[in-house]
Amino acid sequence: MSGNETIVCFASNIRDVLYQLKTVRDLQIVGGCTKVGKTSGKILSIRGINELSVIDKHERFIDMGPAVLLGQMQNLGSNNMPLVLYEAVKSIATPFIRNLATIGGNICSPGKKLTLYAPLLALNSRIELQSEIETVHVPFNQFSIVPPHYILTKIRIPIEEWDVSVFRRLGPAHVITPMSASYTFLAKTENTILTNLRIAFAGAIIFRSQELENRLLGSRLPIPAETVASLVTDAGRQFDRCAEGTEYDPLLKEEFLKLVSYSFDQLT
Repeated sequence: MSGNETIVCFASNIRDVLYQLKTVRDLQIVGGCTKVGKTSGKILSIRGINELSVIDKHERFIDMGPAVLLGQMQNLGSNNMPLVLYEAVKSIATPFIRNLATIGGNICSPGKKLTLYAPLLALNSRIELQSEIETVHVPFNQFSIVPPHYILTKIRIPIEEWDVSVFRRLGPAHVITPMSASYTFLAKTENTILTNLRIAFAGAIIFRSQELENRLLGSRLPIPAETVASLVTDAGRQFDRCAEGTEYDPLLKEEFLKLVSYSFDQLT
């Protein structure tokens, strides 16, 4: 095989995928192949594998196989999944692309994290990984890439009621650039008391800080302006720690801090 040659492999079920991962060296798994660019080497498409294309909704969570199309997710509607995830799906590319692209391809794309990463991180999602010998479940905040000889078989997304839900996609529409990122803010209140808080950001930088989230739990609303300003300053310091050693456009941090400030303004 020449350096620029592409060999496409196919599988009919999970067992077949795992067998090919074991026997075909340097095999890459792909979903809808919507990424712009040249592909070379040996690739295996999981599109069309029924076991990996299932949506299974329960009372407190929804399971999605990695081959579920973004268009299928959108068709579920905002009443059947967390609002921030629904809004994130709608913000991706065009209807045509959403009917090709998969949830697995979005969260496993090499390099920077794409649109669905931040909402899934904020929602405390979990992923299921399977090899020939075991099945493991990994919290999303511990997930970066699928390890060798494993495949992603399921994404479990908790379903909860949130009083404030904010999702924003940064960067130009329909294209991935150094400014592309996604932001998610979730808050739950009870009798004007803040009882739960989630803040996540993903792109060139991945941000999620339980220390920051826990800082205001139990606070009475509305939160004083000086407290919010102090928290935004702290968020900036923690963003710098997350970004240490990573090259990124400084505007990303500015936009992130603006969104944090805006989100706390929504708490009334």
